[in-house]
Amino acid sequence: MGGIFGAVSRSGGNVVPLVVTGLERLKYRGTDNSGIAVAREGRLEVYKDTGPIDVVARKLGLDKLQGSVALGHTRYATHGRPTAENAHPHVDCGRRLAVVGDGSISNYEELKDKVLLNGHRLTSRSDFEVVAHVLEEAFREGRAPEALPGVLSEKLQGFFAVAFLDASTGSIYAATTGPQLFLGASRELFLVSTSKYAMHGFAERYREVRRGEVVRVSSEGVEVYTGAGVGGLGELQPLHLDPSLVEKNGYKHHMLREIYEVPESLMRTLSSVQKKYLQLAARLVTGADNVYIIANGTSLHAGMVASYYFSELVGVNPVVVSAAEFPLYYLENIGPGSLVLAISQSGETGDVLSSLYEAKLRGATILGITNYVGSRLARLSNLYLPIAAGPELAVPATKTFTSTLLLLYLVALRASRQEGRIDEDTLNSKLAAVAEAARQLGEWLPKVDSEASKAANEVSECRGGYVVSRGLTYPLALEGALKLKEASYFHAEGVEAGEFKHGPFVLVEKGFGVVFVVPVEKVSAEATYPLVGMALEAGAKVVAVGFAGDQSLEALSEKGAAVVAAPPAERHLAPIVLAVPLQLLAYRLGERLSRPIDSPRYLTKAVTQ
Repeated sequence: MGGIFGAVSRSGGNVVPLVVTGLERLKYRGTDNSGIAVAREGRLEVYKDTGPIDVVARKLGLDKLQGSVALGHTRYATHGRPTAENAHPHVDCGRRLAVVGDGSISNYEELKDKVLLNGHRLTSRSDFEVVAHVLEEAFREGRAPEALPGVLSEKLQGFFAVAFLDASTGSIYAATTGPQLFLGASRELFLVSTSKYAMHGFAERYREVRRGEVVRVSSEGVEVYTGAGVGGLGELQPLHLDPSLVEKNGYKHHMLREIYEVPESLMRTLSSVQKKYLQLAARLVTGADNVYIIANGTSLHAGMVASYYFSELVGVNPVVVSAAEFPLYYLENIGPGSLVLAISQSGETGDVLSSLYEAKLRGATILGITNYVGSRLARLSNLYLPIAAGPELAVPATKTFTSTLLLLYLVALRASRQEGRIDEDTLNSKLAAVAEAARQLGEWLPKVDSEASKAANEVSECRGGYVVSRGLTYPLALEGALKLKEASYFHAEGVEAGEFKHGPFVLVEKGFGVVFVVPVEKVSAEATYPLVGMALEAGAKVVAVGFAGDQSLEALSEKGAAVVAAPPAERHLAPIVLAVPLQLLAYRLGERLSRPIDSPRYLTKAVTQ
């Protein structure tokens, strides 16, 4: 993931300080690397290094840099560790083009082999470096800018936004396959940015770059290339923004921003993990004598969902255990042939790392799942897979949880295919269902948020509560209870629905809240609805979360329950889609109760000790 900010002066003025400021506003998109390219007198100059833009600017003396055309980038490492070589911008062999990107090139490995065979030299492990050489070949072949939409769509696959500076013409080109990308304009400037909020104070008007377009910005104006020909900038909207929300891309809290980024993060995850590494991970799972999944907190709940995936799709029954418990009771069973699948969003969780050291000493193979490829977990693993959700600044994990679930589901699908349990057509249809679920979730988010807000109001006076579910969504009950505690200081317990009448129900009365996540298994759902009725009869405030179109769910609103409905999705995707209403419920309750949502007391993003 990365933040893109480019500027072209219409009068030849210096835009470097403006680009540096724009990148500072995009820090929430990553600070592993920062870089900037300028075009001066037909020459390309590139300055980049590790660290946030303010650090890189001081280190490289960017305050002395001059240029009327500049393109910058701030990076969160997903392909390639956070080294200076992997920082954007990336250049072609002739140093004519400087490329920056956001998202992932899913056919990176294939493209890398092709450009190397064609004599190009690669200096990084970043997927976007190959884009510079693909474009270089297109220009060498004499392709006009009008042909760029076809070049990009034919050569590049994935979910990404890309911009590149052409030093020979002093132009910036920009295109996207899905991630947001904006054009801004004023009397003196043209801007390109992944956030309209980053353009605050610089642009007077803006518009979003659409899929299928390649936009060319120069001091002379803007041209828009599509398959239908060449057009102008088109209609722009006034850029009126709240300055206080610039640093959070228009949201009051990072947690809310990150929940709204879930659909895009799912698409990043889907396109980030290269096929050959998924295949390797699948072989590790199917070839192990025994499989252990270790994690803490939210990641542990993701591991619990994975146990359902592996059991049903692969026929592998892993042991899921807290990383804090693992060295106490399970190490004696570890040896050559054991696979330890370790999940840590930060890659620095102390209990996870200490457990892995011990497991590795005993001959275990380590499969790491982490959102940060520069972490110790990634270095310690025999194989690691990137969650690729992008940086997450709020302590309550949201988009990293849903992307972790998806990544584990992808491993299970690939293992199922290798074992012959599903065929290639089924695999592809399930991957298509992921993309469709992400698309629908993006469309439904405002509606789900509105219903979650009403539900939060219902339970805001309760002294505590339960989150109840069963089967594949039972881990969501645990995760939902954790989110309520973290974001709103609301005491909640996750309860398996089959255990509800075996003790927990004794506390249910007026002033108590119960959140039911409707199970996706038909038998489990039928057994859960009577429990909802019992809670309502006892006077509790009840929230029911499930898929829209379920008549039994919708009927609960007439009985006094607050219903939060998510877009229907394939059964295996239920934990991913239904996690979002729970996250929004926790956020809106925390907002109503005036909690410090992004930074709950006593908690840190990574528990390293």
